[in-house]
Amino acid sequence: MSADPSPGTGRRILVVEDEYLIAEYITATLEDLGYEVVGPAPTVPAAIAAIASERMDAVLLDANLAGTSSAPIAGELAARRIPFVVVTGYGNLDLATALLQSAPRINKPFTPSDIGAILVKILAQ
Repeated sequence: MSADPSPGTGRRILVVEDEYLIAEYITATLEDLGYEVVGPAPTVPAAIAAIASERMDAVLLDANLAGTSSAPIAGELAARRIPFVVVTGYGNLDLATALLQSAPRINKPFTPSDIGAILVKILAQ
């Protein structure tokens, strides 16, 4: 076993995802990478409440929550300067707002190494 700490050690990540199995997969992946998971939050109101009440270092944000754009969440994150990654099944299609469109993006399906790499990148900025 390596003596080096995991890149996620001490970092808290909010998971905003409405599909239970995907949220569970992301949560398990983040925990395996050493991150502490906040959430998951399956709706816009739940995510906004978590942002207001929890400390977090970054967010994995599903672009579409049960047919509702996550744009209000992205706006709140930008206002608080919390980095986020848009997680989407829409590939390279345009998203609801310029803020979502310009954010770092991970396309579904993704691998644990995809999640790890993008989080290391945004947390280093």
